[in-house]
Amino acid sequence: MKIVQLKPRVLSQKLIANVTPELAKAYNIPEDHHSIGFFATDNDDIAYLAADDATKKANIKVIHAQTYYGGQLCSWSRYGGSVFVLISGPKVQDVRSALGYINDFVENQSDLYNFDGDEGTSFYAGCIPRVGKYYQEIFNIPEGMSYAYLVGGPIETNFALDKALKSSDTKIAHYWYPPSHANSSGAVLYGTESACRAAVKTFIDTLKAATSHPLDI
Repeated sequence: MKIVQLKPRVLSQKLIANVTPELAKAYNIPEDHHSIGFFATDNDDIAYLAADDATKKANIKVIHAQTYYGGQLCSWSRYGGSVFVLISGPKVQDVRSALGYINDFVENQSDLYNFDGDEGTSFYAGCIPRVGKYYQEIFNIPEGMSYAYLVGGPIETNFALDKALKSSDTKIAHYWYPPSHANSSGAVLYGTESACRAAVKTFIDTLKAATSHPLDI
């Protein structure tokens, strides 16, 4: 089976230079954050990773990020994609810069794949060398650590996750029980960069074997 890299896209984005107090209150935006930005992508995994990456480069905070039920196929509009993400920052330029970093990550740093071009075998498997502030906060990953982001179909993913953990000195920072909002499953593993890269390789190799022989036990 051939591994095919997919190209996710940012479908929509907007910036509010001076958010109203009522909307800021609704989202519990920090008092010193006056600007906010929204974006949506056609794959939810890349959106979370892009947001975490932006927190390493711009003075922003990820306020809200949520996958839509059923993913893009059940989106409320052609621009809604699979996920809604809201970020905030003290100044408009902070948020503008972050949206630029997010666009770059989505376009150039994705690890979204499938086998032989079959949409039914899509998965995300990538190593991030240094965790951002977003994942430090929500997943309690220590500063400076690396993480592996591993997501796919529930059965083959859980089979591959076990192999990945056995082959690397990594721990689970977060686990998505199946079915997730997008009917997938997966985990964020953390450790050294070399350990996380080993976990990614084993995950992909095992996923490939499991997908090639779905009924073997």
